Amino acid sequence: MIEMDLDEVIKIESSVFPHPWTKDFFRLLLSDFNNCELTLRSGETIIGYGGYHLLKKDSSFLFPDRRYKKVIHLINIAIKPPEQNRGYGTFLMNTLLSKARAQKGEYCYLEVRPSNEHALTFYNHRGFSIIGLIDNYYPQEKEDAIVMGKTLLV
Repeated sequence: MIEMDLDEVIKIESSVFPHPWTKDFFRLLLSDFNNCELTLRSGETIIGYGGYHLLKKDSSFLFPDRRYKKVIHLINIAIKPPEQNRGYGTFLMNTLLSKARAQKGEYCYLEVRPSNEHALTFYNHRGFSIIGLIDNYYPQEKEDAIVMGKTLLV
């Protein structure tokens, strides 16, 4: 993802999420070298995007019984609504996780709304399991977050 992609990314973001991130927030993501933000294109048209943050330090705050040197926090993944359920999300997820493994990412985690059954099923079918719950993570709706995780490197 580059700066020139942001107008299209924001259109997708606004069509998929109830509280979309701003262009300035995406700029902040792009400025952090520990982030990987990708766009998915069909021809010249952006049809999706996704990204993660690479945590390189001690991860014991997440996993008190296990020390991972590199943890991946999947921070976003979205496909334009007319293009959903065509395998693009799976392709994008696989690409992100491949890049994470190439960076020696050992574990990946993410947050998802309990009301987002489609996303819960998507992540579950890709090997993620529920590892926790964060109270009131989405304060606008007073909704918790389910935390899901998956081992990347053994």
